[in-house]
Amino acid sequence: GGYQTLVYNKGALVLRMLHFLFTDPASGSGEPFFEMMRDFVERHRNSTASTDDFRAVANEHFINTPIAKRYGVKDLNWFFQQWVYESNLPSYTMVHSVEMQPDGSAMLTGEIIQENVPDNFFMPLPVLIKFGGDKIATGTVAALGPKTPFKIRLPQKPQKVELDPNNWILSEKTSTK
Repeated sequence: GGYQTLVYNKGALVLRMLHFLFTDPASGSGEPFFEMMRDFVERHRNSTASTDDFRAVANEHFINTPIAKRYGVKDLNWFFQQWVYESNLPSYTMVHSVEMQPDGSAMLTGEIIQENVPDNFFMPLPVLIKFGGDKIATGTVAALGPKTPFKIRLPQKPQKVELDPNNWILSEKTSTK
């Protein structure tokens, strides 16, 4: 029963990560993911579909997502290779600092440390930034290789910055320092 448990559980986690990749970080709308899923179901209704059939439909839809456009990613072949066909399990750490700017804005700088994966392993990761009151901002940072620097201009100093607080991305451990 171990094989079936692993395959089905990992399949659900892969779909969750795809849901994140299709979601607009600015609005939080996951509708593009559901549009892709509806398209896949319609194309393969009353027939058998393979993982490659699913990948092909996902690729067609992914190219128009904000994350694909932001990172210049043309398809999801890299994602399927890393998460479906290989068995790596990364750990992510965000190390960051905030520097106030003369105009009152803030500069969030740091790096994403990615461990236990090959040097060419790539993954966009969600970031939640909390300001005073009910103000929050969401966005992404990308991990590529062991360490990836980032810099994000913010309208004001944040109270808290969190890497993937809702556990969208499969990892052994995710932390923010």
